[in-house]
Amino acid sequence: MAVRTLRWGLVGLGSLATTVMGASRRAEHAVIQAGATRDPAKGRAFCAMHGIPNFHATHETLVTDPEVDAVFVMTPNDRHMPVVLAAAAAGKPVLCEKPLAMTEADALAMIAACESAGVMLRLGLHLRFEKFLDRVAAVLAEGRIGTIRAISIERAAPLSERAPWREDPAQGGGILYDVALHLLDLVPKLAGGCLASVGGLAHPPPGSGQGADTVTLLLRTMNDVQVSLRASREAPYAGSDLVVIGTKGMLRTGPLRWVEEFVMTITHAEGVTEERVPACDLYRDEMDGFARDLADGGTRLGTGADGLRLVRLATRIEQALAEGRSITLEDIP
Repeated sequence: MAVRTLRWGLVGLGSLATTVMGASRRAEHAVIQAGATRDPAKGRAFCAMHGIPNFHATHETLVTDPEVDAVFVMTPNDRHMPVVLAAAAAGKPVLCEKPLAMTEADALAMIAACESAGVMLRLGLHLRFEKFLDRVAAVLAEGRIGTIRAISIERAAPLSERAPWREDPAQGGGILYDVALHLLDLVPKLAGGCLASVGGLAHPPPGSGQGADTVTLLLRTMNDVQVSLRASREAPYAGSDLVVIGTKGMLRTGPLRWVEEFVMTITHAEGVTEERVPACDLYRDEMDGFARDLADGGTRLGTGADGLRLVRLATRIEQALAEGRSITLEDIP
C-alpha cells in the first residue's frame, strides 16, 4: 500500500512542538497543517512563527478540521485522554506522547475508543527509532560479552525544559513520566527479558508535593539481569550513557544524547573493539514511521498495548518509591 503524506494537527504547542516542527521539514511523509493550545495569543504567535496555516483555540475544533489527517498529542500528561477521545470520535489516527494516560482505567478507555472507532493509536517512544540502540541490542543478543549480568543506564533532560506542569505530580509532572519511561521501554530489549521487580529513590521524595527531578531505580529482569537506571532533570553534566557487564566482557557507550555519532566500545579477552553509528533523526523517523504504520498496519511505533503496559509499570514504580520497598512487576506483560 502506498504511503501518503499526512497533514498533522499538533495539540499542545510547547517546546516539543518546536522540535517536531523542525523534524517535519525533514520528513518524507509529514507536514504540519494545524495547531491548538489553551492560550490563543501564544498559539497564534507560534503558528505564525512556524508557518502553520490553521490555528484552533480548542482541540475539539482541530480534530474536526477537514485539512487535518492525523493528530499529535503533546499536552501536559494529565490532558492526553480528552484529546485522544476527541480524535477517535472524529475518526482521526492519533499519536500520543508518553505516558498514554495517568491511570490504567483511562488508558483502557482510550484504547477502547480508538478500537471502536477503527482509529490507529500510537505512542511517542522515539528511542525505538534509534538504530544505534538496535545495534547494541543485537551485539548483546549475539553473546559478544557473554551472559548479561548487569546494565547501568542514565539519561538527563535539559534544564531548559523545566515548566510548572513538569513539577506538578497532579499533572503528571516528574522525570519518571518524562524520561524514565523511555529507558524502561528500552531495558527489556537490551536485557532480553521482561522486568520482574523494582525499587528505588526519588528527589524530591514522594509526598513533597513536587514531581521528582531525579529517580534512581534498581530493577531485576525475569532472566536475572540487574539493572540500575537513573533519569534526572537537575544534572546538567550527566553522561547519558550505558554500561553492560557480561560474563565474558563489558560494553560501554559514549553519550546517548546531543551527539551526531554514537560510540560503542566492547572489552573482552581478545582486546577492545569500537563501533561508531550515526545518530538518527528521531522525530522525523517517528512521523514517517507513523505514516507507514497507517499504510500497512505495522507497529514501528509503540501501540496502545505498549502504552497500557507503561502506565501499569509507572504506577508500580510510584508505589515502590512511596513505600520504600521493592515491588513485583512479574504480572505486567
